[in-house]
Amino acid sequence: MHGIPLPPEQLRERVAGAKDAQSFQESGSATLDEWTRALDSIGREFGDFETIVDFGCGCGRALRHLQARIKSTSQTLIGLDPDAEAIDWLNSNFSNIRGYTLNAMPPSPLAAGSADLIVSHSVFTHLPEDVQYAWLAELHRILKPGAIAITTIHGDHAFSVFEGDLVRGGQNELRNNLSNVMERSGFLYIKGRTAAETPLPDYYGATFHDISYIKRNWSKYFSILAWFPKFALNLQDTLVLQRR
Repeated sequence: MHGIPLPPEQLRERVAGAKDAQSFQESGSATLDEWTRALDSIGREFGDFETIVDFGCGCGRALRHLQARIKSTSQTLIGLDPDAEAIDWLNSNFSNIRGYTLNAMPPSPLAAGSADLIVSHSVFTHLPEDVQYAWLAELHRILKPGAIAITTIHGDHAFSVFEGDLVRGGQNELRNNLSNVMERSGFLYIKGRTAAETPLPDYYGATFHDISYIKRNWSKYFSILAWFPKFALNLQDTLVLQRR
């Protein structure tokens, strides 16, 4: 984006999976487009929301594109992330975004009922089950009643891609074992960070959900307004949720 510097390579790799500027820029723009289309599916747009929170914002991969949609006099844009280095960079380079560093576990520094919209890309794709529930409860706390959240999961398509990688790597027994876990429970968590993800919480890993699990277990906090399989960056499923 014109006038906004690019974050350093290590921050770009942490949120986009690659160091190059093009991947970082293009993936951020694509995520904003996906959020826009998700809101459009329920008849809403970014201008409808006074306070918008990017949960898991990193160094602003999507926020750098979203800020152009914000009316500075009437809307507030907030970024939340456990990566202190990324949040420090965000606060040093964006004058109209407030970034806050999260602890590994809730609460966040935001007040209860303070957010009108939460957007999030690839956060619940990395959390063990107990941590997942803790952050679902926290998002529920900071959202106003009836407010909207958009988030992503590794659904059936992402799990199929993962299975294919295991098969190509000759790990057929592991693939069968993990597939059985997924079939039984609809949830699978595998602990392990990449070298680029080392600054992130120790529990960070790879998590998969099927939609039946989401419907059973997230309904305490949210109603599902829309579900888009293989929607986010052609890999993850996108969910449009409403706070109960």
